[in-house]
Amino acid sequence: MADFPGGGPAAGRDRRSQARHLLDAMGQAKVISEGQFSALGMIITDASLSADEATLVEVQDGLQWLHRGYLDVPNLDGDQRERRGRILGLIDCVQWALRRLPSGLQLSLHPDGHAARFLVAVARRRGISNKQLAAELGTDETEISRVGRRLLSAGVVWRRKEWRHNAWDLTPRGRQYLESVGLLPDTALVEGPQERAAEDRPSRVAVDALDPLDALDPLDRPSARVPLRHGRDAEPRGRQDTDPSRPGRGQR
Repeated sequence: MADFPGGGPAAGRDRRSQARHLLDAMGQAKVISEGQFSALGMIITDASLSADEATLVEVQDGLQWLHRGYLDVPNLDGDQRERRGRILGLIDCVQWALRRLPSGLQLSLHPDGHAARFLVAVARRRGISNKQLAAELGTDETEISRVGRRLLSAGVVWRRKEWRHNAWDLTPRGRQYLESVGLLPDTALVEGPQERAAEDRPSRVAVDALDPLDALDPLDRPSARVPLRHGRDAEPRGRQDTDPSRPGRGQR
């Protein structure tokens, strides 16, 4: 499984400097290009997923500075109005990303509550399932689903499907929250993907114990084969001529 994007402090500093240079270039350009808008959108997305508050604030300030430049133009043409609208849209996206940071959400979990223990368990074991979480927390899968939905809406966990089971992973926001409250375990996300518990894996015992004939198509099984007939019975019964008008047929 791939690592989460841009989780380290060095990546955050590099992303912030990239955002600053890009915004400076956009401010000096006569016309902001499509590529510049796309590059800035990617930076905003990565910063949001990585809970990179410093970069998001940098982008917000730069976009507001770009927007002020359009306020001094008395009569905007169509292209200028479109660019101003895109800048305003990006400002809205950044503001919502800032509100959804752990600090903005004011996420406060009791250390002994199910939600906090859920996060710690996911940090220890990447890809853990609902059944394994229920066993570790001493509750049922219904409660695990309820807590998981709450943490999903806060953006601190990911959820994906593996076979018929949910698999949970910690997001950079979740890791940042656990670090800030001192709950991040020492082994968090260091180990590779854990093997699923035996009860979660499809059993092969029943498959290996099957009669080999059960793997055949039903029509190929010996019991379904029609025995060969010789002589007068060689023609398949379903195709025998039953026309009584033909000599020697239908008359005894």
